[in-house]
Amino acid sequence: MRNRPLRPSSPDAVIMLLLVVVSSLLPPNAIIRAAESTTTDEQLLFTDDLDRQSLLQAARRQAEYLRRMPGDRSFNLGTHAVPTGLLRRSIASFIEIIEQEPSLQGISRRLQEDFLLLPAGTGEILVTGYFQPLIDGSLEPIPPFIHPLYRLPPDLIARDIGGATSIGRFCDGRFAPYWSREEIETRLPLAGNELLYLDDPIASFILHIQGSGIIRLRDGSCRSVRFAGSNGRPYRSIGRLLVAEGRLTLEQATLPGIVDYLRAHPGELRRILHANPRFIFFDWGEAGAVKGSGNIALTAGRSVAVDPSVIPLGTVAFLKTRQPVVDRDGQLRRWRPLDRFVFPQDSGAAIRGDSRVDLFLGDGEAARHVAGLMREKGALFILVKKSASGPREDD
Repeated sequence: MRNRPLRPSSPDAVIMLLLVVVSSLLPPNAIIRAAESTTTDEQLLFTDDLDRQSLLQAARRQAEYLRRMPGDRSFNLGTHAVPTGLLRRSIASFIEIIEQEPSLQGISRRLQEDFLLLPAGTGEILVTGYFQPLIDGSLEPIPPFIHPLYRLPPDLIARDIGGATSIGRFCDGRFAPYWSREEIETRLPLAGNELLYLDDPIASFILHIQGSGIIRLRDGSCRSVRFAGSNGRPYRSIGRLLVAEGRLTLEQATLPGIVDYLRAHPGELRRILHANPRFIFFDWGEAGAVKGSGNIALTAGRSVAVDPSVIPLGTVAFLKTRQPVVDRDGQLRRWRPLDRFVFPQDSGAAIRGDSRVDLFLGDGEAARHVAGLMREKGALFILVKKSASGPREDD
C-alpha cells in the first residue's frame, strides 16, 4: 500500500512526547521547569550549543540540495511519504525564523507554533561520531607505503534487480558478488588500479570507516580523497566481533579501543579486518569542504549521517545527547550535554534504521578523539512545517 502524505498530529501531544523523551537525557530539575511552564516563552524546548553562523550555513546548504531535487519526488519519513515541496517549505521557514528571531526564546516559540516534531525511532537512538582523518601516504609503493587504496574498479557493475541495486562482476558469463575484502587483500585482483599507498593498514581501516580523508604526501603537500563506491558486500562491525569474542567489553569497543587492541595484537590483524567483507574504493576529492552522499558540503557539528530510507536527506532535525570533552592529549575529561539543530546530509553502510545517527565532527586531532569516544544514547526529532489542510498542490 502506498504511503500516505504527511499530516500533522496534535502539537500538544508531540511537545509532551519530546518532554518525556528528553527527560531521560537532562537533569531532573531542568525538565520539570520546562514541563511546569505556563507560558510559551518559558517552554524552551529548543536550545542550541553551537553558533548561529554554522546553523545558517548548514541550513542553506540543505535548501540548495532540495532545490536540485525534482519537484514531484517524495521521500520516506517513517510510514509517511513527504513531498519535496513540503521539505522545501520547511527549510525555507526554518531559515526565515533563524534569520529573523534575535533570541533563542523567540526561535523556540516560533518553531513550536509552526512546526510538527516527529521522533526518529521509538524515542531513543544511538548517536556516534565520525571525522575526516589526516593520513600519511605516497603516490608510489615505496616502503613503508605498501598498503594501497584502490580506485573504483572498471569491472565492478551495479545492476537494478527487483528495484534494488546489486553490485557485482561477471565471472564465467554469470553475475557474481564482487571480491570481498579478504579476496582483494590476499589475491590482489585489483593490482594496477591503485590510487595511492598508505604506511599503515590500521590507518587504511580508519579511512574505510570514515569514507573520506586528507592524505599528506611525502613532499608535504596534502590532497583529499573521497568515497567513490564499495564492493557491495554487507558491513560487519569488527567492534561487535571483538566484544562477541570476549576481547573487548562493550564500553571498550570505541574506535580508540579497537585501534589499541589491533596494535597490541598484530598477529590477529588480518583475521579481524577480514571479518568485515565490505571494501571501499576512493577517488581524489575537491579541495575544501567534505561532501556527503547527497553531494552536500558537510558542516562540522551540524551534519549527520542517517539511513535515507527512513530519514530523508534534506530535512532539519533537533538532536539531544551528550558528547565527550577531551584534553590536548585526547584524554577524556568529562561529558557535556549536546543540544542542537542538525541536518541529515550523509549516509553510511553502518547506519541502518531510524534509531542510528552519526554526527560529523570535522577534521583534526580533537575531532578524531571525540569521534572515537562518541557512542551515546540520544533523541532525534525531525521538524516538518505544519499544514492544516495537508500538502498543497505544489508539494
